[in-house]
Amino acid sequence: MGTTDIDIMFLVAPAPEEPVIDTKFAELLEEVTEIADIVNVEEPSKQVRFGDWMIWMVHRAFLDDPSLTDFNFNHCKMPLPHEEWRVAPKLMKALETNTHIETLSLAQSNLQKPQGHELAKALKTNCSLKILNIESNKLDSSCLQELAEALACNTQTSVETLRVAYQAGMGRFYGRPVEMAFGEMMEKNQTIIKLGLGCDDAHWRNTIDRCLLRNNDWARRRRKVSSPEDAYNELPSEDRTLSRLQLRQPPSTSISDVFSDESDGVASFKGYLVQNKKMPTPTQLQSFAKNLGRSLKYAALKPTIEQCRARILDAAKRTQVTISDSFDAVIEGTLSKWEVKGTNWTLELMSDGKRLKCQSPKEPGILFSDEWQLWLQGNGTSEEG
Repeated sequence: MGTTDIDIMFLVAPAPEEPVIDTKFAELLEEVTEIADIVNVEEPSKQVRFGDWMIWMVHRAFLDDPSLTDFNFNHCKMPLPHEEWRVAPKLMKALETNTHIETLSLAQSNLQKPQGHELAKALKTNCSLKILNIESNKLDSSCLQELAEALACNTQTSVETLRVAYQAGMGRFYGRPVEMAFGEMMEKNQTIIKLGLGCDDAHWRNTIDRCLLRNNDWARRRRKVSSPEDAYNELPSEDRTLSRLQLRQPPSTSISDVFSDESDGVASFKGYLVQNKKMPTPTQLQSFAKNLGRSLKYAALKPTIEQCRARILDAAKRTQVTISDSFDAVIEGTLSKWEVKGTNWTLELMSDGKRLKCQSPKEPGILFSDEWQLWLQGNGTSEEG
């Protein structure tokens, strides 16, 4: 037997302040109806303008921003719905049609009962959500029962992780009707592999546990079926330098599917690529637009180029490209992935059965083939495999 002395320190965090929302900013943001135009509105700082930042994030979700796949309001106290409809109520409405958000994290976010019912309505049609965390909010048994029934109705749901525990004032368990609703939902559901729900009834607890085991087994089988991607990820990668990328084979989809909007910035970007067959700098894009009689704000040039460039590179996945390294050695292959972190670029491609990871500390030169030029004009699509 012995003794041990330890020091325990407690940190008491101040209660979060009520979010302040600039009405003029919110009204200005409401006028933006196309995600490409949101670059014309300055993004508010989360630390300085917390309320405006929430308005900004929800509007991005409402416009189905393709770059917004992880929506996180954990520990962010949302305004009450009757005080500000442009946060929680609008977010629930956005989820009915949003096709890009995969992770929705709203733990301890002041989510109220009316929005619990609205979320259930959204889950009847939403097919993109994979992770949903609404723990530690203010939902009641009827909200959770309706949520389970909604997921049971949606045969196309993608939800894999669902956390609903610790609702304020509800205790550990939510009653037999809720547990029965979740049990019956799990008997139909084939995607949920993690469920955060306290269950008191032994029958429904065993039912849920059995269904979770079944879904996890099915998930493992699906991973084996999708072995080409798994095999690719397990291949050892060879590092290469990167100085230039040429897109050779245009995608099979049409340009209207890649660029669904026709703002001045997008139109100028496409026009520059058609004329020059290379990616523009902000100065080059502004000059090109000016020659066409279009006025582009300098602050919007870089975001416009980055968004359009992302759409181009996403469309170029699984197409034939040519990479030049720092010694001008040329490598041909199929583009698999691309990533930009800060100024660092990484491109991955398959070439002769090898997985190559090509990296550059700065943006490489990006060139376009004659076939891509035709595609950008709307006159052609890829005919290769």
